[in-house]
Amino acid sequence: MATFQNRVNAIEKEMTNSDKKILRVIQQTEKAFLLSMNELSRLSEVSEPSVVRFCRKLKYSSYQEMKVALAQESTANHNLASNIYEAIDLSDSTQQVFHKVIEQTIVALNTTKDMIDYEAVQRAGLKIAQAKRLFFFGQGVSGILAGDAAHKFLRIGETVIPIIDPHLEAIAASHMSKDDVIVAISHSGESHGLLKVLELAKEKEAQIIVITGFNKSSIAQMADELLVSSANETEFRSDAMVSRIVQLTIIDCLYVITVLHKGKSAIEAVNTSRLAVAKLKT
Repeated sequence: MATFQNRVNAIEKEMTNSDKKILRVIQQTEKAFLLSMNELSRLSEVSEPSVVRFCRKLKYSSYQEMKVALAQESTANHNLASNIYEAIDLSDSTQQVFHKVIEQTIVALNTTKDMIDYEAVQRAGLKIAQAKRLFFFGQGVSGILAGDAAHKFLRIGETVIPIIDPHLEAIAASHMSKDDVIVAISHSGESHGLLKVLELAKEKEAQIIVITGFNKSSIAQMADELLVSSANETEFRSDAMVSRIVQLTIIDCLYVITVLHKGKSAIEAVNTSRLAVAKLKT
């Protein structure tokens, strides 16, 4: 279960001034879970609808649900347990580093599970199942994810094309149609080259599914379906380490949902693919 702070971390870069005022009051109030919505609104100097929007942004169904979560997380036991999520320190032992890396990844996966738009995932899976051609675009580290994703989806027996070179992405985009689907992967959502390519694909009416870490990034604005991962990278970890694992998990889920959309034919195609690979091992 994603904690209140996990949820805050996930939307930190998209918070409005009103959100920041509300968060400041919650953080500075010893027992914030005792505040009524009216009291939190007054102390934050924002309207009650702003408090409601803040709760929804954190993926709480209501203000009451957020209060319950804050109450549960205020216990001493939780505070002790949460120490494992702190940043890696130069003095940490191998065991401490190992535990922290794994726990940080688990937190990111749980937060994404709680906060992702499941209806968008469902629609994205349907779009992929109905695509004439499926493209995976990614640059840098995201290009590795694009290749991994193409490897999975090729097993369904459809036309799947991974492209990680901006020039080749641009060429492919210029020949697309409304029957084509692009899955664009970018943790920051601000890759200039990828943004330009998606603009071109949009002109050709291609369907665009975006997997990114920030729902207000430039690339996110290009999405027909937006899948946002949650990952809080910490010092000493390689760039986008946690986010890469979370995005791979999102791709795995998309793959399974697509197979379910396509039904028996997809399952038969997967079995055919397995047999083809097995023959290479004998």
